[in-house]
Amino acid sequence: MPFRPTFPRRCLDDRKLSSFLSALASFSANPSPSPPAGSVPAARSPAAYNALMSAYSRAGRPDEVLRLFRSLPFPPTAPLFTTLISSLAVSGRPRAARAAFSSLLVSGLTPTASAFTALLKCHDGSLDSMHHIFLAMTSASCSPDAAVYNCYISMLCDSGRLEEAWGILDHMMDGGVRPTVRSYTAILRGYCEQGKILEAERLFDAMVDAGCPPDVVSYSVLIEGLCGIREFDKVERILERSEEKGWTPNAVTYNIYMSALCRMGFLDEACNQVDKMRNRGLLPTVETLSILFDCLCRDARFSEAVCLLEHSEELGWHADVFCYNTLMGRLCDAGDFARVFKLLVDLLKKGIGPDMFSFTIAIRGFCGVGKFRLAKCLIDNEWIGYDVVAFNTLIHGFYNAGDLRGVKLTYINMCSRQISPNNFTNATLIDSLCKDRKFVEAINSLASLRDGSVPDHVVHLNNRLVKGVRYKKVLNLLDEIRCRGFELDTCIFIPLVRVLCWEGYYKHENINEVSLILTSLGIR
Repeated sequence: MPFRPTFPRRCLDDRKLSSFLSALASFSANPSPSPPAGSVPAARSPAAYNALMSAYSRAGRPDEVLRLFRSLPFPPTAPLFTTLISSLAVSGRPRAARAAFSSLLVSGLTPTASAFTALLKCHDGSLDSMHHIFLAMTSASCSPDAAVYNCYISMLCDSGRLEEAWGILDHMMDGGVRPTVRSYTAILRGYCEQGKILEAERLFDAMVDAGCPPDVVSYSVLIEGLCGIREFDKVERILERSEEKGWTPNAVTYNIYMSALCRMGFLDEACNQVDKMRNRGLLPTVETLSILFDCLCRDARFSEAVCLLEHSEELGWHADVFCYNTLMGRLCDAGDFARVFKLLVDLLKKGIGPDMFSFTIAIRGFCGVGKFRLAKCLIDNEWIGYDVVAFNTLIHGFYNAGDLRGVKLTYINMCSRQISPNNFTNATLIDSLCKDRKFVEAINSLASLRDGSVPDHVVHLNNRLVKGVRYKKVLNLLDEIRCRGFELDTCIFIPLVRVLCWEGYYKHENINEVSLILTSLGIR
């Protein structure tokens, strides 16, 4: 049945939400912790050391892998070298990985196909590099296996070289190595990343014909490609027919689908995927909860989002300062400043250090409720590395309150702290001065501007002066613009001439001043 996004649900009551979160908690499982730093195997054998090194490698801790390798109480074996090379390669240390491979060759040990596969991860995917590795494998009497070919095919597809990837696949079969699901899935991902979904779907059929049916990874890749072109109806059909096709979606599959629905604005449908995961007995992952939280924030379901944050620890979800900032920002947009301040306090209580963005949102909240003294206390804290956005937030708050003095003092404070104003800052300052009819001061504020095209706020000042019948000030402004090295282009004189024509100034007593303005613009 075609995909039809439903209208967003209203917020669940707290009792129902708490029940839902408790259900999630019952499904949640803490991942196996990685070994503590400095661990050593109980048995002093190559197998025991390799097991511990592999555990550190899976946890993304290459320094611990290197520590164990250097402290081996016996000569290193080829599998131990392979684990070290793979860990260094995966962690983005190609030079160290290549050095470890060189040590393997020098040791006199015969490299395994797995060692060459790990070495491939350190290369750029060029044909020359691959040819060099194949020659090295031949000289070491080590025939390339499917893992070696798959690694190279994946590298070519990642760089968009699909034709070359197909060539390697053909070479693989010519060498008597049977392609695996991963071989085809790498090419499938390449098609999807290039938006060639029709070719990807044809490849699915080819995989079945080749006796290599797609697995959950293949389907997840295709679903991600379909989501990229908003083919959600096809995704629904694929998920509904998964059992009859002989595969079962996993948490990654649903995370991909949820994330795409959330990005496209189908927030209610995205949240519904959590229920479908539960019905399949799938464990929600950290990414699942992050996507769910994003959906709740986007859909203004703030009570549920706050409750999800409060239950984050029992769900095994580490809600960082970015999550709090996201929700605080959304609450500010909705004008719910009380909950913004409560979340800021919660940040401090939980030991999650608020960052500059957290305090900027708080400044916006204080301005929203008229607590300018508190907002100023925050901005005056020089230990917080505020940027121009934070100062603009306070300046805009003073501007909306009609507090010209507050605007000017914040502007001065900003400049004294070596933070350069941007166009928004200057526009707000100039507009504040014009509203207070301080036109001379507004013109003088242009002293901080530099050569280039005329900024929008200068055009705005020009129009303010014209409408206020401040023709001498207009002449002063035009002189100031020239002195600052700006070019007088259409953005200045067309609006000016239009206003003059509308008001009929050709018969006005100030016609001489108007003539001087037009002459200064080069209009005769």
